[in-house]
Amino acid sequence: MNKMNKFKMYGILLIIALMAFSASNCNKGNKTLVDIGNDKITLGEFEKQYLKTVGNLDTAKNKSIDDKKQFLNLYINFRLKVKDARERGLLNNPEIQKDVEEYKRNFGPTYLVDKEIVESQVKDLYERRKDEVRASHILINLPENAPPQDSIAAYQKADSVIARLEKGEDFGTVAEMFSSDRTVKQNHGDLYYFTAGMTVPEFEDAVYSMKVGDYSKKPVRTMFGLHIIKLTDRKPRIMSVKISHILIQDKRDSLGNVIDSVATYQRALDVYNKAKGGESFESLVQQFTEDVGSKAQNGDLGNVERRRLAQPIDSAAFVMSVGDIAGPIRSPYGWHIVKKFGEKKTESFEKEYENIKNEYKKTKKYKDDYAKYVETLKAKYNFKISDEGFGFMRSKFDTVKTISDYNIDSLFTPQDKEKVIAVYDGGQVKIIDLINHLNVNRDFSRMALTTETVNAMIKSASESPILNMKAKDMKIEKDDEYIANITDYENGLLVFRVDQDELWSKVKVNEEDITAYYNTNKSKYTKTDSTGKPVNKTIEEAKPEISNELQQLKYKDTEKAYLDALRAKYPVTIHEEILTEAFKD
Repeated sequence: MNKMNKFKMYGILLIIALMAFSASNCNKGNKTLVDIGNDKITLGEFEKQYLKTVGNLDTAKNKSIDDKKQFLNLYINFRLKVKDARERGLLNNPEIQKDVEEYKRNFGPTYLVDKEIVESQVKDLYERRKDEVRASHILINLPENAPPQDSIAAYQKADSVIARLEKGEDFGTVAEMFSSDRTVKQNHGDLYYFTAGMTVPEFEDAVYSMKVGDYSKKPVRTMFGLHIIKLTDRKPRIMSVKISHILIQDKRDSLGNVIDSVATYQRALDVYNKAKGGESFESLVQQFTEDVGSKAQNGDLGNVERRRLAQPIDSAAFVMSVGDIAGPIRSPYGWHIVKKFGEKKTESFEKEYENIKNEYKKTKKYKDDYAKYVETLKAKYNFKISDEGFGFMRSKFDTVKTISDYNIDSLFTPQDKEKVIAVYDGGQVKIIDLINHLNVNRDFSRMALTTETVNAMIKSASESPILNMKAKDMKIEKDDEYIANITDYENGLLVFRVDQDELWSKVKVNEEDITAYYNTNKSKYTKTDSTGKPVNKTIEEAKPEISNELQQLKYKDTEKAYLDALRAKYPVTIHEEILTEAFKD
């Protein structure tokens, strides 16, 4: 990996982590935690950085003050390097500036899409996800590209089903008669509990607009067909439950048939009565459970989300109160006695944001929303594929081959790469842009290079330039959040450059160093001989390990001297009383 690619990786990882946090208390967050010369590290900044290392707020709250101090010192070292690099003008390095500009071109569209599409959708999803719903449906098959006569027949069938429901017929009975859902015989159309983001948009929109007991008076069209939907329950959502269980397994014969089920149930009932009578649940687990996997954890199944358990256990666990014991509960595995130890309800929007955002970006709805937004922008900026450029591209490809069959970069001369393949108000898309796009986007790598594929590739490669044009028009470069992200990326590049070019470059390990270190630490380097006996490695065998260890040690010494000099130049004052307030709210 070359240096600039390392810079990119370092910076991108830093940005992704930083974007995952929003400060929850601005006043507290603005308190000065550290003075570094004339710069400051606020408590909010420290919390933001610390969260990216531990992953979530609950973990951060439970960390000791010593853990936080250790991280704070590392972050102070990072900031010292940044301050020194910026004051010495390293940011003006042409190679770094080129990389920053490339990052801006790639980050701008992502930032724009998040602002224009994702944020509002995440807010809507968050509000919906405060509730969970239970619904039943009757599915009438209708493929997405069905001929007109099939569509007419499907809608007529759906209308006849709705007419039966209007006459008062039982929904489950009608579902068994008419639904094409393969599970209808087992569940009578019941889809059990779910929440927003777990089904297709059209179905979800319909369900969340209904009142409990209502059914859809018109069929709902989705990619799966036509649905007649009934909302059977809606209630505040519990995200997960913490439960333990005791499993009394069914006894089966050699053919797998359950035998002596009454005795098995009675045994489970006896265990349940012992638990309800006050005996230690953990002790009962050790005595009776036949779930080998959870026995070592005293039956603990951990924090379990909705729909992760067998439905009978799931149903009980999500209505029980904390501390309750339920049972015996039947499942395909046998009889369960369940104790509930805790539950997790809906988190704050700030804590849920990244999770919901990531889930939304995996959905078909996001793809549809994104495509619609891009098409709107292409129309706004008069996007058009160049006939000449398209024809030239088309002439370069064999329709029976794919992109993976070509070395796409060497296929075109430097002059070819400057040919325009699309235009829009304020800009052009060239073959070099398409090549760069295909190097990171693998969607087309296995597609036959037909006219349709080439057309799609050009449109895809044009999305980023069009989005950047919109970002420029919106002046996102003046947004505080955008500026903060670019600054963080620059800082990542600067620190990497300092480490690589100014610290590691001073680390030299010679043969004399290796020999001296080996003689002092020979016992550390062992291997097993032919008889299985441990013996010392020779110096030649141990040399790679020794060289690596010495490089690390010398780097630490070099870095320490550098940081000591920086601390003398930029005095550091830590306000430890402020650190104790971290993550208190």
